[in-house]
Amino acid sequence: MDGIGVDMKAAIQRIQKWLGDGTAYRRAVALFAFALLFYALLMLAMMSTDFGAAFVHDLSDEAVQTHPDIPFYQERTEGILDGQIPYLDFYSESPPLIMYLMLPAALIGNTVAAYAVLFTAYVFLTAVVIYALLRQKDEKVALLATGFFLLNPITWATAVIFVQDETVVALFYALPVLLLILGRAQGATLVATLGALTKIFSVVLVPLALIKQSAEDMKRSIIYLAVAGVAVTLPLLILAGERFLRFPSYYLRQTGEEGLQEGISVWVVLYDSGITFPGFILQALFVFGTLYCLYIIWKRDIDSVRGAYLMILPFFLFFPKIYACYYIIPLAVICILATADMRQGWLLTAAAFLAFFVQFFQSYDGVPSLLPSDGLWALIPFALALSWQLIMLHMGLRMLRMGEVPLFRSPDGR
Repeated sequence: MDGIGVDMKAAIQRIQKWLGDGTAYRRAVALFAFALLFYALLMLAMMSTDFGAAFVHDLSDEAVQTHPDIPFYQERTEGILDGQIPYLDFYSESPPLIMYLMLPAALIGNTVAAYAVLFTAYVFLTAVVIYALLRQKDEKVALLATGFFLLNPITWATAVIFVQDETVVALFYALPVLLLILGRAQGATLVATLGALTKIFSVVLVPLALIKQSAEDMKRSIIYLAVAGVAVTLPLLILAGERFLRFPSYYLRQTGEEGLQEGISVWVVLYDSGITFPGFILQALFVFGTLYCLYIIWKRDIDSVRGAYLMILPFFLFFPKIYACYYIIPLAVICILATADMRQGWLLTAAAFLAFFVQFFQSYDGVPSLLPSDGLWALIPFALALSWQLIMLHMGLRMLRMGEVPLFRSPDGR
């Protein structure tokens, strides 16, 4: 036993020496290796419990309740592999690219496990992008930002426990911001456009990227934007016709009364308690809030990192249909603040936890809620929902008070 203890101690000392004496590259390798081990152990733990039993089997009724979006993913990917045309041969409320980006999961089994593996792969791809691009500005910030994103509970819960495609969205939300930091605004515009055609959230980064450019560059970016949009949508518009236009209307409906049917926003909690906040008012607040944030970013010349958070803030404040997994989207840019204002990352994590617990007081597809939500109990989900929204508002105001962070400026000063 003493020999084993000595060997373990020597091994630890060698690892410490390797990390301490080595380059930043070695630290990055160690970080990714540790994260990979963590995710693998988490997935194995999910396989060994009743909650995660569907990871090693096809879907059962219980799995549908645990992972309610998986049947939709399966239907779309199986349809595409069978030669069906999206929107024409099967219904989808999602933009087109997300369905094609999920095809690898269908090719490796189309089970919950397959999607968990795929979404975890997107997490690591996003982390690699954050590290590889941010290290061109600052190695230490790149390492901290990557670690905060990879190991944050929001990230691994979204990929492995809830198995949600928001991990794909995070990639397309982080990449334009990183390109803006490096002074590649036209590339950022193009990626944000492709992101919006993947899941609509990234559309708010398009105007953010445009206002960071000169008038001449902006004209070229608009051309790239139009070409990318037409290249993706025109074939489906020709093939599916009016049915293709149904998915944009889905998002528009979710900003009004229809969005009050489910979610963890304070507006949904009020609706569940019998207090309906008019949908047209939420729509007006959402549009005004987005335009006002864009104006503030332009007027104060706010950097792209804080700007990306401010642009998605009205969505979290006024869009009724919100879920805890959506937090990975702002996390993908908030992690870049790891050295400038670490508190922002922890505030976002706290808000996500509060949002997660709201779901315990809500029913889904006839399945009763885990905790009662009537009478005085209704005050608890209301307090939780109001708290997470106030935290996110506080984060936005805190960013406005922050001084300029030179690291987040592109080479041309924008």
